[in-house]
Amino acid sequence: MATKGSNPFGIRDNHTHGKVADFLVEKIAAGCQLSVVSAYFTIYAYEALSAELDRIGKLNFLFGEPRFIAWSC
Repeated sequence: MATKGSNPFGIRDNHTHGKVADFLVEKIAAGCQLSVVSAYFTIYAYEALSAELDRIGKLNFLFGEPRFIAWSC
């Protein structure tokens, strides 16, 4: 039986399904390639993961459009 925070599918939501940063810290290895799709990555997220991200070999990042921001021209 799964406990709070555990998720057999790898989906994290920072609330009931585990923290994304904790998952990434466990998985990121020196020299690895990391691909991320997110509309919510912030400088605070980078700070939390900086030690791991500074060791990777390559990062592919697709920054999506957050739905909560109203865009105007």
